[in-house]
Amino acid sequence: MTFQVGDHVVYPSQGAGVVQEITTREILGERHEYLKIVFVRGNMEILVPLSKGREVGLRHTVGPDELAQLESALADGDLSLPQQWPPRYRAEQEILAAGHAYQLARLVGVLAKRDLEKGLAATEREVMESAKMLLASEFAVVGDTDLATAEARLASLLRERVG
Repeated sequence: MTFQVGDHVVYPSQGAGVVQEITTREILGERHEYLKIVFVRGNMEILVPLSKGREVGLRHTVGPDELAQLESALADGDLSLPQQWPPRYRAEQEILAAGHAYQLARLVGVLAKRDLEKGLAATEREVMESAKMLLASEFAVVGDTDLATAEARLASLLRERVG
């Protein structure tokens, strides 16, 4: 997987950002190339070793033409999760760690529906909020907007499509 300056990327634990530069640093006498990524959330910057991008789960964002499909995945919420709490929580954590947009959208949709039907425990509400933040950051980067606008869009979609 190759990355260029200006690419929209997702680092699973932080959300979406933009590759600002590719830089070379010398560490312990060895030269390594890094991607400098600026995230939409908190305007944070990190350096990701170019050789470790795939290993840490770095990926390109969905394309602008996929936003409608992502919204449908959110509304469908067709994700099958275990009924019992410990395995369900593990499955939810795996989805968060992987950071794949469609899985995050499905997770948010499922948890939003469950919240309306039964309510969510505090830990599951935290999972939903984390997934919403990661998803909103991708909406922001792909839609070329700020995070607050993307969060408002996501909240509106949930009200319209989930309940």
